[in-house]
Amino acid sequence: MRDRKGTFSRAVKEELARVKTRDRREAYWEILALRRYLKRPKDLKHGEGVPVEPFLMRRRIYLMKQWGAREAPESLPPAPSSVLSSNSSCRRAFLRGAFLARGSISSPVRNHHLEIALPTSKDGLLVSSLLGKEGLKSGLVRRRSSHVAYLKDADEIAEFLRMTGAFQAVMDYEDIRARKSLKSSVLRVVNMDRANVSRAVEASIKQLRDIRTIDEELGLSHLPAALKELARLRLENPDLTMEELGQLLVPAASKSAVNHRFRRIAQIAEGLRKQSGGEPESPA
Repeated sequence: MRDRKGTFSRAVKEELARVKTRDRREAYWEILALRRYLKRPKDLKHGEGVPVEPFLMRRRIYLMKQWGAREAPESLPPAPSSVLSSNSSCRRAFLRGAFLARGSISSPVRNHHLEIALPTSKDGLLVSSLLGKEGLKSGLVRRRSSHVAYLKDADEIAEFLRMTGAFQAVMDYEDIRARKSLKSSVLRVVNMDRANVSRAVEASIKQLRDIRTIDEELGLSHLPAALKELARLRLENPDLTMEELGQLLVPAASKSAVNHRFRRIAQIAEGLRKQSGGEPESPA
């Protein structure tokens, strides 16, 4: 995913605009958020005036078909606070629409920041409350004429992307985070052989991608106990060597044993990618 200024945010929106809603209720709440939060109501009809205009109109058409209406009704409630009492999937659909209309996200290459700039204080409180109901701790600040609900924690930003349906963005976001963290660690280990460091970094990144593929497609809980424990330790310690990971296992395991388990994890991930029709993982 691109990481120049603004392009990461745009790529996330492009992916969200392709998310398939599960039922007409989700479509209703997303289209309601789009209609309320686009800077001009006609933007939704004509696909103009917002950063996602090339695909926003297609999103509107899709949502209307899912909801079963040709045009969004003019009688949609002006303050859709009842979404707070809806189920989680509807709340997430509303947040997806709000982000498409008014949201932005920074590439983790620079910093960790996701925000939705709302037009009124009530809207800011509503979106902040919805994020809270989904387990995300947001901040809320006044910025000129907008009321901005924002996330600064990297894990919570990744969770927002996941729960709104931007799964590829989650993978890209975590890859960039891992590379940034690992490169910072490498700079502190000045006596290490550069070629070995590079191989270790790439191996760790591939292991993290394999683990996240299994988590998304199957769930880590379905792994054998030995693989599940190793996967958990790698997620918590992306910069450790395989020898160091082996020392954290109970009982401790050799580098060779750890490497064997990672090969099993890679085989499982590759099988899941083939089942889902994804591209095979390139060698590290």
